[in-house]
Amino acid sequence: MPALTPGGDPPIRKYVLVAVALVFVVGTGHAAQLGFDNFDYADGSLVVNSARVWANHSGTADDLLVASGQAVVQHGAPSEDANYAFTSQTAGSVYFGIDFSVDNLGAPYSGTDDEYFASFRDGFALNGRLYIVEPGASGDYTVGIATTGGTAEAVWATDLTFGTTYRAIVRYDIDNDQAELWIDAATLADTSILGAALGGPGDNVSSFALRQSDSSENETVRVDNLVIAGGFDEVVVAVPVELQSFSIE
Repeated sequence: MPALTPGGDPPIRKYVLVAVALVFVVGTGHAAQLGFDNFDYADGSLVVNSARVWANHSGTADDLLVASGQAVVQHGAPSEDANYAFTSQTAGSVYFGIDFSVDNLGAPYSGTDDEYFASFRDGFALNGRLYIVEPGASGDYTVGIATTGGTAEAVWATDLTFGTTYRAIVRYDIDNDQAELWIDAATLADTSILGAALGGPGDNVSSFALRQSDSSENETVRVDNLVIAGGFDEVVVAVPVELQSFSIE
């Protein structure tokens, strides 16, 4: 029987685990993960309590909050917009995935002053804008997408429910300057909606932004499990990708 290492695993097991890890990290052919945040910070200012992983780029400093492990985006009086920076992308497509829910308003969302709460960003360019909009039928609300527009250019056909968590995936196609949205998708082929096709090339992308503004209902949106990557598969599930140091005995 092989001698046990101090950790209790025989050497052959370590070889297998290392091989599996290397296959997963470098052998899948998947696009690189550009960013990850599960918002595991103390309650309070997101910018301050993230140790400036997030940075203010407009509005009143420190009133974009984190609570119970989620970013709390409040339309209405709070005005801070903040961003999470990553390596600038200048071509191809970039994706973000987030879990989100909308607090109960007591009645279905209504009105025409819809506001986006999440997008990609590069300086003043804000692409792949994710909106909360009024429902189409008997639901509480739904969501929309815009490539760069000030209103949703396409609306998700299925109404959503207050207090329920959904996973939104947004792609910004830099080459063609167009945004795309999926809700609770498992594969790239699942149902999606497209923002305006602007012909491209579009803007570079170097950060993900959360935005607080005034809307018809001044709703609160809770955001968790942010993943940013160059491919769809990497943002479906919120798992950080790290290659940690190891030794083989």
